[in-house]
Amino acid sequence: MKKLLLTTLAVFALSLQMSCADSGYSTTKSVAESTPRKLHSTSSTYKSALKAAKSEQKKAKKVGMEWKTIGGKKGLLAKAKKLHKKGNDKAAIKLLEIAKTHAILGQKQAVDQVNAGPNF
Repeated sequence: MKKLLLTTLAVFALSLQMSCADSGYSTTKSVAESTPRKLHSTSSTYKSALKAAKSEQKKAKKVGMEWKTIGGKKGLLAKAKKLHKKGNDKAAIKLLEIAKTHAILGQKQAVDQVNAGPNF
């Protein structure tokens, strides 16, 4: 019974590994992926964080998957600008880092869902 269970688990693990490899996903994480990233970097300035966020936003817009949370009158970039004008750069940088993360996730979403649609 144990041999049957171990064989079944091994086959399942190998089939999962193969299906992930076929779809472009990696089942192993690099060190950078396995360690949590901080949203706020103390060495980051408002200008550099804004530049990075807008750069990623532009890339997300180019692939057609810019999230609504990033831009617009009530988006993260607008809120960060208001906080910067009030002198609260720490909170503004945090919002810019979140906007950058949303833009990166939008780019990943575009790649993941390139063939999305109903399967008939």
